[in-house]
Amino acid sequence: MAQPSRNDLAALTRLAEENLDHVRVVRLESNSDRALWEVHGAYKNFDIRLKEVFTRSGRMYSYYILNQGEVVVGFDNYPDRRALQQKYADDFKAHLFELIPHKHGPRKATFELTEEMTLVAFLDYLHQHA
Repeated sequence: MAQPSRNDLAALTRLAEENLDHVRVVRLESNSDRALWEVHGAYKNFDIRLKEVFTRSGRMYSYYILNQGEVVVGFDNYPDRRALQQKYADDFKAHLFELIPHKHGPRKATFELTEEMTLVAFLDYLHQHA
């Protein structure tokens, strides 16, 4: 996977600033092995947490809507054990490090498998559902 440039990461920040209030860049790192972009912001009465990690092996993301520190809904593609079990059943251990797009419900008590999410798609979801 091609590493994003500083301009690409700045474009993500601008997109967050156009859609959220009180945007704060928490982490912005880039080297030859990895790029990391993490931003916190607010939308209505919700706290929003956005994170993208780009490595040579792929792109990880997490986009979360929080209310008073509790997850309302979250989208990520981290190798979540429950999601892997749902997708691969008894063979899930052979896929423990696989990135698997999924959605967490309130307090992460529920989850479902999803298509891969982008920041643009998440912001659209946020505007439609929050």
